[in-house]
Order: sequence, then structure tokens, then C-alpha cells
Amino acid sequence: MTASLLTTPLELLEHIVLLATGGTTRGPPSVLQALRLSCRTMHQALSVERNPHLYLMLYLDKFDISSPYRHLPSERLSAPHLEQELKNRYAALQCIRRKEFHHPHLAGALATIYAMSLEDDGRNNEQIIWADLPQFVQEFLHKHLSNGVTVNYGWPLENEVNTLAVILFWFITSDSRLHEETTQLRQEFMDILSHYAYAGFRYPCFTEPEYMFYPCHEAMSSVSLHGTYPPARPNMITMQYFGQETTLTLPPVAPFAILSQFVRAEQRPLAAPPELPANRQEALMRGIMRGPTREDIEHFNTKCKTRLVGASRGNCADPSPKSQSHDSDWYRCLLGAYRMPPCTTMGFYAPGILSGRWQGSSITPFPDVYKSILSSSDAPSVFPASGRFPLYVRFREYYCYTPSLPVPVMDDTDAFFNAFLPRGCRWYKTEDGIEIVGENQSFKTYYTELQPNNESEQAGTVTRDLDYSNVRDVIVVGETEEPYATAWNGYKYIGRIRPSDGLVVLLREPMNQMHPLGCALLRGYIFSSCNFVGRWRSISNGEQPAEWESIFSMSKVVTTA
Repeated sequence: MTASLLTTPLELLEHIVLLATGGTTRGPPSVLQALRLSCRTMHQALSVERNPHLYLMLYLDKFDISSPYRHLPSERLSAPHLEQELKNRYAALQCIRRKEFHHPHLAGALATIYAMSLEDDGRNNEQIIWADLPQFVQEFLHKHLSNGVTVNYGWPLENEVNTLAVILFWFITSDSRLHEETTQLRQEFMDILSHYAYAGFRYPCFTEPEYMFYPCHEAMSSVSLHGTYPPARPNMITMQYFGQETTLTLPPVAPFAILSQFVRAEQRPLAAPPELPANRQEALMRGIMRGPTREDIEHFNTKCKTRLVGASRGNCADPSPKSQSHDSDWYRCLLGAYRMPPCTTMGFYAPGILSGRWQGSSITPFPDVYKSILSSSDAPSVFPASGRFPLYVRFREYYCYTPSLPVPVMDDTDAFFNAFLPRGCRWYKTEDGIEIVGENQSFKTYYTELQPNNESEQAGTVTRDLDYSNVRDVIVVGETEEPYATAWNGYKYIGRIRPSDGLVVLLREPMNQMHPLGCALLRGYIFSSCNFVGRWRSISNGEQPAEWESIFSMSKVVTTA
């Protein structure tokens, strides 16, 4: 009897298809599609109803699965849903590969690519490379990000497509691509994204109004030449995800624009004036007690850099598998602003991640220029800004555990500008943590510091054997250590983590009370690349946009194995 595919047992037919499609991990399984179109018998034999195991194996061969297994109930990962997800992902990848910038479902395609990026353990990235996402996003920024600016006073829109394009631009950034950018191209990208990065009065960094510790639907707002503040932004997008329509909560565009600004600004090292002393020893010999040396500037240029998504994190969050490092970002997106992820009372913040040494820099727009922009409804061509200024800080976290009562929160702007701590409260170091006492002894509560072993602390890692279960509240204390305080001015910090979205709010005070900048408020998020990113502002009214703001990016100091 003549051999025929039509009479081949299903198990063997499945094996043939997997062998034929397994030669490369990139691109859709075209052999499967061709076989299913050959005749009705083959179409039925290779259907998900007749051969569900085939689609499971195809998915495992082409895409990563560990992240969906962590986030989704088992019924969402059935064979029919895997088949639909395969089709959905390849449709999104084809949209990108063909550069269909005007596709009616472009936002959904970009959302699918973003989900794949957050779930990446290696296979997803192979598909994204096949689709040539870097070329698509770069061309989009140059030609399409400005769509609609003529009816928005020249300001780029923070819509779904623009937001996702800027996010993915950050995700595809690598050392090799940065080095390939010419000086002109690098500056063009910085100019294109400068409005999103610097204009806090139009593009806040925050998922909810920053001054509210417990976000609700009764947020206060103000109106200026730039409209309502906080401005309306696209919070949700509906996408097909494992067989169901799923609501994705979009992060703000500003932090990702800020990250892209810093990695390009860092390509221009800070010049060391030749008259500076070579090192601290020479400075003291010359009677110079404070200020940077050439050695300090060299350390800043080589060490204070924003960490890229694909860079080695040195066990920053000890991710196993790799995609686990994105879990906090994924929870914020997948579950929405008011639902808590499983197995943690802190929601979207991983306790312990901020503890350790951080270093980076800030960039400040020229205050007079910023104020003039704030007083006009028209967008400037670009935001002029000064150079980078170093930031060094050592943070310690202190925890309040259930059922203990945390420091009370007065949900108003006065508490916000004290980093969500009551005015007049004092804190004292104890043997194993801190004691916080309210004004006039109105309350007294204790927060515990969990001590990692010396090796983990030096490496800047999160120690997995520490007990972070039932953490109810996190207080953060920090300071600039030597020799950085002598070189770049010293600061002390205290603040709190907002549990609803993981927002870090820190009050910064100069150790030298005569410092001209005075107190400032830092607000931002810890992203999966182990960058602490956001803006800092002077103390003013939280319901109003700041008179001027600086952007900052700090990376955790880690060591590689």
C-alpha cells in the first residue's frame, strides 16, 4: 500500500509537523498552514479539536509559557486558547513586520508585543526580532508620533499607540543599538521624546494622582492653560489574550521616555576640568575640602548609568526564570490599579528591592524656560535642559507587619509633601528597626528592618530567605554616603511606598541646611530593569503641577556572579 499523509496516524503526523516547523524558532509555522489548506481531511486531522497536543507543543517551541502559567488560571491555557493565542501573536508580529502603521488594530498588536516582552524568557524575543520591531518603532517615532499635534497645540498625544510605541522603544534599546546611533540620530530621539520626559504638567509619571496614598474616584483637580491637572490619559486597552478579551492597564508614557533620555544622555560623559585635583588625597593637600575630583567624575561617567532591560541584573531580583523580574510591571498592567496580585499584601511593590546602594543622575530643565513653557499653551520645539548631576544614595527599608497598625495616613497634600508621613512625627533608630512617634505622642509604632547576610548586602541582591509575607507598610530611609557626599553634596531621605501601585515617594533634605536647593520630593517607580525612575520637584501644592521639575534615573548597585 502506497504511503500517504492522509493515512498517517495522528501521533506520527504531529511528529512530522513538529520536525518541519522546528528548524527555526522565528516566524509562523507556515508548514502547518500549508498542510491544513491542502485538503479537508488534513485540515480536520491538524485541527485543535483532533490534535490539541500539537498546539501545545507548537506554543512551547515558539513562545515562552512560564509567565502565563504564573499569572493565569489553568483553564486559560487550554489547547483551544493556545491556538487562538498563536494566531493572535503571529497576526501582531506580521503587522509589525509589514510596517502597517495605519492598521485599524495597531494598538492591540502593540499591546500583544508588550505582553510578549514582559513574558520573555528568550523565545518571545526571537519572534520580536523576526518581526524587526526596532526598525518599526524607530520609524514610527520619526514619522507618526507627531500625528494629531496640530490640534493639540503642538504637544504629542498620550494615546494608546504612542504610549505603547515609546514603551517598546525602551524595551528594544541595547548597548549595540546605542553605539550604532549617530550623534545626530541620538539627539533626534532625545528631542522627539523630550516633551513626554520633562512636561510633568501634561504627562505625569503616575498611574493615579500622586498626592493620594489611597487612590479613589474623588481626586481633586485644577485647570490651567494646559487643561485639567492631573490630565486624562488612556488607562485601559482591550486586547485578545489567551482566548479572551483582556483589559490591559497602560502605564504612563513619561517614565519610559525618561529612561530613553538618560541612556542617550549618558553617551556624553561629563568633562573633567583640568584644574580639578586628581583625587581626594590631592584635594586635601591643596586645602580643598569639598567638591568633585577628576576621580569622582570618572566614577560618575563609568558607574552611574541606567540599566537596560536586557542587561545583566546581577541577581537584582534573583529572577528564575528571567521573566519573573517583570512580574511587578506585569501585575500593574494585567490586573489593573485596584486589584492586588496574589501572595502579597503590598500589591505591586516587592519588599526588599529598594534596600541597598543606588547611583544615577538627574537632569534639570532651565527653571525660567520651564516656567515660560508652563505659562503658554503652545509646545516648544524641544525642552532645553542642563547636564546630568550625580545621585548617590543608600536606602534601607523598614516594615510594618499585619496585624500591627502602620503610621496613620492623612490623605491630603500636606501629608504628601511630607512623603505620606504625618507632620511633626519623629523617628528613632532601635536595635532591629525604627520607632515612629507622632506629634504630641498621638501614636507610636514600630517598623522592623530585615537584615540580609553580608554577602547579599554587598552584592545588592534581594535575599529570598527573608520573610516578607504579611508586610503591610514600608518606610524607606536613605542617605548619601561618603565619599559621594563630599564630592556631590549629601542628602538624607525618608519616605513611603504607596501599596496600590508601588509608587515610591521620598522627602529629600540636604545635610547642609544652607544648600540652595532646599527640600525636594522624589516620586517614581522601580522598574523591572532595576531602575528607580521618576521626577523630583520643589515643595508646593500637590494638586497643582510643579513650577518646575527635574527627571531622575538611579540603578541599583549589583555585582555579577
